[in-house]
Amino acid sequence: MMDSDRVMTTPNQPSKPSHGDFQEVAWVSGFFRPLLIAMLATGLVAGPLTVYRVIAPWRLGYVLPLACLTALEGVYSTRQLGRPNWRDRRGLVFRFGEVVLLLSALRLATWLFSLGIPGPGTVRLWLIDPGSFFDDQFVIVSGLLLLAWGLAISITGDFLDLALQADEVAAHESTAWGEARSQMRVFLPLARADIVGRFATRWIWGGMGVVFCAALSQLSVTGGGAGSPLKVGLSRLGLPLEILAALIGYFLAGLMLMSQARLAVLRGRWYNQGLAVAPAVLRRWHVNSLLTLLLVAGVAALLPMASTSWLSVALYALTAFLARLFYGVLVVLMWLLSAILYPLRFLTTRGQPEQAALLPVEIPSQAETLSRLPAWLGGALLWAVVALIGGYFALSYLRAHGLLRGRWGRWLARLRLRLRLRLRLRLRLWWRARWARLNMAAGALGSAVRQRLGRWRTAEPSTEDTARVSRLRLGSLPPRERIRYFYLRTVRRAADQGMGRPPHKTPLEFVGDLEASWPDAEEDVRALTAAFLAARYNSRAIPLSEAHDVQSVWRRVMRALRGRPDAVHGRGAGTTHTAGNDGDRQGHVSPGVRRLP
Repeated sequence: MMDSDRVMTTPNQPSKPSHGDFQEVAWVSGFFRPLLIAMLATGLVAGPLTVYRVIAPWRLGYVLPLACLTALEGVYSTRQLGRPNWRDRRGLVFRFGEVVLLLSALRLATWLFSLGIPGPGTVRLWLIDPGSFFDDQFVIVSGLLLLAWGLAISITGDFLDLALQADEVAAHESTAWGEARSQMRVFLPLARADIVGRFATRWIWGGMGVVFCAALSQLSVTGGGAGSPLKVGLSRLGLPLEILAALIGYFLAGLMLMSQARLAVLRGRWYNQGLAVAPAVLRRWHVNSLLTLLLVAGVAALLPMASTSWLSVALYALTAFLARLFYGVLVVLMWLLSAILYPLRFLTTRGQPEQAALLPVEIPSQAETLSRLPAWLGGALLWAVVALIGGYFALSYLRAHGLLRGRWGRWLARLRLRLRLRLRLRLRLWWRARWARLNMAAGALGSAVRQRLGRWRTAEPSTEDTARVSRLRLGSLPPRERIRYFYLRTVRRAADQGMGRPPHKTPLEFVGDLEASWPDAEEDVRALTAAFLAARYNSRAIPLSEAHDVQSVWRRVMRALRGRPDAVHGRGAGTTHTAGNDGDRQGHVSPGVRRLP
């Protein structure tokens, strides 16, 4: 009873197809499909490369292997970005880092295999003129490599879109599949036929370009000089081995990829329709396609491609016709332009004969005459910015691939620490050298100031200078100048009292006059004079305590000088006397001068 009920309650739903039956892990995750895509991209690059070999005598043998590696790298990175755990790395930063690494590898390859290692003169030229870094060979080959890289990325993206998608599998594996009210029944599968058509269009146009480049590589251009006409013809009838291999490899790889794209379309259709397919069909598809294409390649290799005389005549006639047509159109355009511009000559000259235009005199600009910056500084700053931006993109790409972890991460950490320490050491040495230079400049400036002050000190100070010094605070003067100020102030006070020092008397001779006039201050006057002579003519360092002692003596002398002298030696009050031998002077005090007590 239970068994019969179980049979009766079984829902009448379409059998859900198994996702595992329509997957081939060995093909999707293997190396065969990336190899076919790399062969297709290399064949596309080989056509223009053959033409460049005819035009320019460059050594370009490294380009095809590098293009193959570039295409493989593009396939690998695109497949990695298709993984769900790489969603946070899908962006322009990752792709820019990839381009930076590819161009860096290309620059090294051009130096190692074609142009040679640049010398110091070339590096200096790059700093002065950064545009000279991008020579013709590097620009052209980088364009070819980016073409191969972009083609590999686009084809890999097409095949990722042709595969069974996660939402498509989730819709079919849902328990609500087939129910009338289910949202899953309105799921629209991908338009895989449009993706295949897009890939086929890209492949056919690329093949036409390769064939056209193969035809151009057989042409030879001679003449075109002063006495010889321009001649265009075929240099030889047979295709070179490399261009023939590129043609066969390009079309065979494209046909094999078209076969795999067709299988992906059928696999998606069978899965969406719930059809049961024998596993042998999916297993034998690749082998049968490969054997068929190898048979076609063997037959094509035996055919005399581009070696028949009729084909050469047709190519020559077509090329000559296009060249003559282009030349005729150019001549007509030049004649029309001259016919339009010729009447304007009479409007500008007004019928007068044309005079030779005077060449303007070149005046050097002020920027050229006044600029003292080195010529390489702007280029160095530009390259520093380019290196920082390129390094950021390259590190982002390497970090996305997980190459900055483990041993490589530790090595980069040590390298970063070493560079940081070296940069810090360089900055420290630079700062020490700069500081030593500044100290030398400050020392030279201080010496000049001290010499100027020394000359000012040795000069005979006037009464105004002495009065100006009296306005200063004594604490701001050094001990030697303070002692000199004490003596000069004493001599000026004595002159105010009518006892001026005659010019012919030295300080030692003037001591007797002061002692005779103020006998109470005899010892203090003698001590002040001795301190002044020691400060004036002795080069020893005077401590501050000695200046304080002299200041006490000076105050006692000044208190004694407030009284009238006991005897005046015939000089008369109010007259001005000037010191002689020691070069010091004093005179009348200005009425606005403030005296110390």
